[in-house]
Amino acid sequence: MAALRMDVIKRAIPQEKGGGRPNVIRNRADYAEIVCDIVLGRRSMVQIARRIGVSYCTIQRFKDAFCTPDVARVVMAEAQRVESEEVDEKINAAQDDIQKGLREVIKEQKDLYRELKNRLGDGRDVEDLAPALSQLLRDQGQSFERLLKSYTALKEKTTIVLSINESPEWAKLQGVLFEVFEAHPDAFDTFRQLVEARRLRLE
Repeated sequence: MAALRMDVIKRAIPQEKGGGRPNVIRNRADYAEIVCDIVLGRRSMVQIARRIGVSYCTIQRFKDAFCTPDVARVVMAEAQRVESEEVDEKINAAQDDIQKGLREVIKEQKDLYRELKNRLGDGRDVEDLAPALSQLLRDQGQSFERLLKSYTALKEKTTIVLSINESPEWAKLQGVLFEVFEAHPDAFDTFRQLVEARRLRLE
């Protein structure tokens, strides 16, 4: 399982500023985990305070001093990396299951063909093959069911990213924006500045 790289997070957390009273939480061995709890909301501030036996004010001071915006960005980036890797692991596992299922289906089909060929070659009646055929068909049906479950899991974990131009609503939105900008020309400059500032990709 993927995990947060605590060494990366620790490097981002500021050192204590000298001259004052040492922060009791910053000096704990699990201070980086506490930062992650705060940034990711894994536990509330009250829960953290109870868990480590400090006051709420102590937690608040720790947050103000060490959970800076830069630290929060690093923690969020790590969390996104972990989530992405976990999704990849599930997709890979589902793909392995599908490959295994396909191999089982192919093997069962070959077994079925071999069984028919051998028994008919012995001059036996087709009715004599009914029990064996039924069992083989049941096994094959179970393989298909497992294959379908794996495919469904894979489909649920697959994210499809579409360009904004591929959205059926984009053309309608363009028309609305055109009318707004035509009626209020100054609004276009504001819109363009916001798009550039937030690095939106309108393509």
